[in-house]
Amino acid sequence: MDEKHALELFLGTRTEESFCVLFEMLYPRVRRYFLVRAFDSMTAEELAQNVLLKVYTHSSALRERNHFNGWLFKVARNEMLAYWRRLENSGEIVEFEPIEPELAEELMTREERTESTRFDEWMGFLEPAEREIARLRFADDLSYEELALVLSLPMGTVKWRLFNVKKKLTAIIKASSANDRRSMEKDR
Repeated sequence: MDEKHALELFLGTRTEESFCVLFEMLYPRVRRYFLVRAFDSMTAEELAQNVLLKVYTHSSALRERNHFNGWLFKVARNEMLAYWRRLENSGEIVEFEPIEPELAEELMTREERTESTRFDEWMGFLEPAEREIARLRFADDLSYEELALVLSLPMGTVKWRLFNVKKKLTAIIKASSANDRRSMEKDR
């Protein structure tokens, strides 16, 4: 059964059994959402489970089934923000460590590794808010409507921000490609 059918089954029946099937399909994506944002493995697992528990208990709040992914990632983003607030209120200092190389390898296929290295390099030139919208759009493959839902922004603002991010990424990629060509010409 694919994710779409599992989702339809769950939303149609809202049974524990149908949710278990959906959980198995969604859990790796939600966990990866937190891992990519530099959470350690244990925290990512805990937050992913919290998100999916909220999906299970609040699925009746979903108004449009077409926007499930946007709603799912909004719940994930809210869980992440709540986690940071809890840490901040507890007086702990939040420091993020880079994702461990072994864990990064485990999360990606060979093709994704090559693409991801370049993507991560380019993303490093963006501001945090720009990185977030770019990751949600290009890595998590959310639609404009889903992005508006996740980020609680009007559709026009989402389109404008993505336009600017694309423009900035285009300039970064062009500069990177030009540097690569110069390096290859020097090596000759």
